Amino acid sequence: MQSGDNEKTDTEVREILDYYKGLPERGSQEVIVSMLRELQDVCGWIGPSVLEEAAQTAGVKESLIEIIMKRYPSLKKSPYVHEITVCTGQNCASRDNLKLLQELRQRLKIGGDGISQDGRIYMKTRACLKQCRTAPNIMVDGKIYSGKSVKEIVSMVTGHGTHI
Repeated sequence: MQSGDNEKTDTEVREILDYYKGLPERGSQEVIVSMLRELQDVCGWIGPSVLEEAAQTAGVKESLIEIIMKRYPSLKKSPYVHEITVCTGQNCASRDNLKLLQELRQRLKIGGDGISQDGRIYMKTRACLKQCRTAPNIMVDGKIYSGKSVKEIVSMVTGHGTHI
């Protein structure tokens, strides 16, 4: 189980895995998603050890679980605190949102999986946030902001301005 989990959490995780292991359709995407959601409700996120056990329970490869998790952004591989969505639609891209995206990746130390080095921030892109008239747009923790600088966004999610 994930480090730091208490016995109650371990027991709950084991009960969930045991339940799903007995299902005839345990390898279907729908069942896997249900299992992952229950595991996340208990653990707060799907860490590497739980992901591995979920794959074994479903009788599938870990890579399939990872693909499913990418299709369901609500399933988290890290206990991140903030979620940033950068609009890459035509209007936002033409107003330097792609440059903002690159700067944020550097300043927040975002890895290839979209998660910051410290695991506190998850950043992704979306083709359009449907707010074209106020471009460029970025969503931080579900709230859309227009025309924010890198410094302002970094400050929102770290409380430290441009330093982490």
